[in-house]
Amino acid sequence: MTSSADLAARIRKLGLPEVVARIATEGGEFVSSALFYRADAVFDGPAEEINRSTDEDLVPLWSCGTKHAFAGQGRYLIWGPESDEPNVVFTTFAELVRELLTDLWEDEEDEGERSRIAHLLLPPDEAVPALIPRER
Repeated sequence: MTSSADLAARIRKLGLPEVVARIATEGGEFVSSALFYRADAVFDGPAEEINRSTDEDLVPLWSCGTKHAFAGQGRYLIWGPESDEPNVVFTTFAELVRELLTDLWEDEEDEGERSRIAHLLLPPDEAVPALIPRER
């Protein structure tokens, strides 16, 4: 089991915003009530089960139910322990955030709050396009 301090250090080493370390260790509700379910703190059991199923060094970023968002080797993933492979793969962190923001849009969260979350997680030039919901 990875300690919260170790997980936060691994996230910082990736160069991701500090708020990602806070989401991973404390839960998204400490950043925004809109993230209560969609970006919860990392659940060790499912995250470790997924990590054991691959040779790739995955860093868990947040959870949504049993699925977790991970930073991998040059990619970002959403993966649940019931799957042998990632459910979704992205090449950039901005694409992963866009997926999260699309979930919030589908949940009919406030647009102002979605924008605030986007700007906490991404630089302005990436936050604005990430607010456009993905087609699924």
